[in-house]
Amino acid sequence: MAPKSHLRLLGTLILRSIHAIEARMEAESIEFPSLADPFDPKAKPEAVLLEADILAAIAHIVAAASQLIATVRSPVQTVMEYSLLFHLPSCIRAAVESNMVEIIREAGPQGIHANDIALRNDTDPTKAARVLRLLANHHIFTELEPDVFCSNRLSSILDSGKSVVELQNDPRRRHVNTSGISALVLMHADEAFKGSAYLTEAFTHPATAHSVNPTDSPWNIAAKSDTFLFDWYDLPENEDLKTRFSFAMACSAKLEPPDAILRGFRWADLPTDSVIVDVGGGVGSTALAIAQAVHHVNLVVEDRASVIEDAKLYCSNLAPGLLLNGRVKLEVHDFFALQPHKNPAVFLLRWILHDWADTSAVRILKGLRDAAGPETKLITVDIIMPYTCRDASVTDLLPGAARPAAPEPLLANMGAASNMKYWLDLQMFVLGNCQERTLGHFVQLVAQGGWRVVEVYHIPGSSLVQCISVPL
Repeated sequence: MAPKSHLRLLGTLILRSIHAIEARMEAESIEFPSLADPFDPKAKPEAVLLEADILAAIAHIVAAASQLIATVRSPVQTVMEYSLLFHLPSCIRAAVESNMVEIIREAGPQGIHANDIALRNDTDPTKAARVLRLLANHHIFTELEPDVFCSNRLSSILDSGKSVVELQNDPRRRHVNTSGISALVLMHADEAFKGSAYLTEAFTHPATAHSVNPTDSPWNIAAKSDTFLFDWYDLPENEDLKTRFSFAMACSAKLEPPDAILRGFRWADLPTDSVIVDVGGGVGSTALAIAQAVHHVNLVVEDRASVIEDAKLYCSNLAPGLLLNGRVKLEVHDFFALQPHKNPAVFLLRWILHDWADTSAVRILKGLRDAAGPETKLITVDIIMPYTCRDASVTDLLPGAARPAAPEPLLANMGAASNMKYWLDLQMFVLGNCQERTLGHFVQLVAQGGWRVVEVYHIPGSSLVQCISVPL
């Protein structure tokens, strides 16, 4: 197929998808959200944008637009730009940690000059403008006139919602009672970003190239530490970063639709008083979502002692009644130790197995298998890595595993619309020398732990996949 035909196919796919979105908005008598306006998750257009058909149209636009740019632009220019993308997370972190996000929001729609921003956060005005201008060029903030910046749709999700004075007086509570998005972004732009600078060293050095040891990660090289990241967070001097990490993990649910955990496995079909054990459940964000939607089940959140302390704060703020009536319990537990809950209805592992190399992941799975009853279900929620080509080795054999074919001439995995999966796979390598897995790899791993994958749920709009397994 001639390149010119590829251009037309990609352009047609973009226009067709735009038409589908605009027709849906018109049917609801609403307008597509503007980049100029703050993000409002409760607004009606945002709900429409989470509909399966609209999510598919958005994915087609993202994939086709990215492929179109890669096709038409000079390859030298494209690769050169990719090699410089590291400056973007640096500037995002600078804007958040220097309170520029809140300073600009407090200034209102008329914006604020970089000179005045610098006076409020004790920075250099020229440097502040340069940071903000790079972000504005990526549609994070808007430059209204030379050196004058205002908030917009993208910058608003980085906002703590707190006053600048409050953040300056008590910076340690920046992420408490917030959406948690900035906590997750800062973790990406801080620990992960620093570790990624040493990815090549970990990948090629004879001492680490073939290692599955979690302390042989790129982050360990960057931090000059032989301590596993989770244990490093528990060190007294890293208490603030540990709290940030806890709220970042709670925010990870925002990488998918709000009800994603409810749109796969049929929790409501569980018998009354069923026990769901959320193994490594963090601060309880997933458990609360299930408990608030399914009123006849009980949940136990297990995690490390330091995380459970953060969970008490998180759950007490969002749903104190669920703790008081005992429907949600918070318990300290090491998932490499003997599992205390026997024969529950469900063991839930959401974004846990990707933290561990295969040998450690199998230990976790075997421990749960030993505690399971014949009817216990294992529900794993992880990224399942797609190949960029067609793969029929496993996807055609499991119910729900196959995904609709991407339209020509897109990559089989939907190209740039799947970027998050590949970013996060390398994130796991960088932080803990671990990984996301392809479906074939995952099925084999689970089998080694004593389980058999029987069903797969792809959730529209989510990078995560729910796999339902039963005991072997």
